[in-house]
Amino acid sequence: MTAVSRDLAGNSARATEVEGHGVFSVFDGLMLAGVTPQLIATFCESEADEVDAWRKGDTQAPMGRVVFLTLVLSHMVDELVRTYDDWEPASKAWHLHMQACLEKGKKILENQEVLNQGAPAGAFRQGERFFGEWLERDSVKGWSREAASRVALGTDTTGLEIGD
Repeated sequence: MTAVSRDLAGNSARATEVEGHGVFSVFDGLMLAGVTPQLIATFCESEADEVDAWRKGDTQAPMGRVVFLTLVLSHMVDELVRTYDDWEPASKAWHLHMQACLEKGKKILENQEVLNQGAPAGAFRQGERFFGEWLERDSVKGWSREAASRVALGTDTTGLEIGD
């Protein structure tokens, strides 16, 4: 079954319901959290074109990867909270920007977790294994801090330019 969703820029995109789980929003959540499509491909050890097809719903994303990316999104929401809490004094526009990103990110995460509930147990084991490996690489590469900084500096994918 195919549904139409809107990405962060408001463009319509086809998305496929996978095994009755609905349309996956984890990709929008990651982009909102400053994770670029190229980084998602790196995280999944996949080609960018393949990840783009998952995001658009042209092909089914493997459930193990979806569970993994949901765990990454949860980590990114936590990283955004840390960035918000640690940031030096900033303008009201910056605070509103960060609060909006956090609220939307949390909502997308909540929706994706509901969609994941029907995934097979093997997908959860695989996703958790991928996430553990990713955490080790992230501690060295600093991907999550870099992505959260992109959001904080207003250079994320929301298209918002924030200033004083």
